[in-house]
Amino acid sequence: MGKYLREISARRMTALLLCCFLPALFCAGCGYTLAADSPSVLGDGLRTLKVKGVDYPTLHPWLPNTLRSILRDEVGARRLARWVDSGPADFTIQINVLSFTNREWITSELDTTQLFASSITLEAVVYSGTENREVWRSGKISYSEYEAEVDEKALSGSILKQIIRRLCDEMRNTF
Repeated sequence: MGKYLREISARRMTALLLCCFLPALFCAGCGYTLAADSPSVLGDGLRTLKVKGVDYPTLHPWLPNTLRSILRDEVGARRLARWVDSGPADFTIQINVLSFTNREWITSELDTTQLFASSITLEAVVYSGTENREVWRSGKISYSEYEAEVDEKALSGSILKQIIRRLCDEMRNTF
C-alpha cells in the first residue's frame, strides 16, 4: 500500500510541476519577459549614469540630496545603470521637482488627531553624456500619501521613495 501512495504522490507532483511551469514556457515563447529583465532607456545596465542636477522650487534644503540618494539606490538595485558621482558618464539625469507639499492639520477641536498629507510631482530628463542631447523625458509623475499620527519627515521620505520607484518603472517602459 505504501508503494501505491508513493506512485500517486509522484504522479500528482509531476502534474503540479507541469501545471506551474508549462504556462511560463508558453509565455516565454510569445516574447513575454519579466520587467526586471527588459532593457531600460539607459540600455542593458552596463552604461554609467550620474545626476546632472535637481531643480526644486521648495524651501526644503534636504530634498535634492535625499532624491539623489534614493535614485542612486534604486538604479543600483534594479541594475538600470552603473552609478558614478563625478567624471564622465554615458547618461546624465536632470530631476525637476514641479511641486512638493507637506500639510498638517487637526481633524476637529474635540479630537486631537493630527493628519499629515504629503505630495510630490516631478519630471526627469535623461541626456546623452557625450552629446548632451535629450534621450528620454518622463513626463509628469505624481505621488501622494495621507497618514494619521505620523512623523512629517518619515512621511516625506516614504513619498520620495515611491516617486523614485515610479520614475524607475517608467524608465523600463520602452514601448
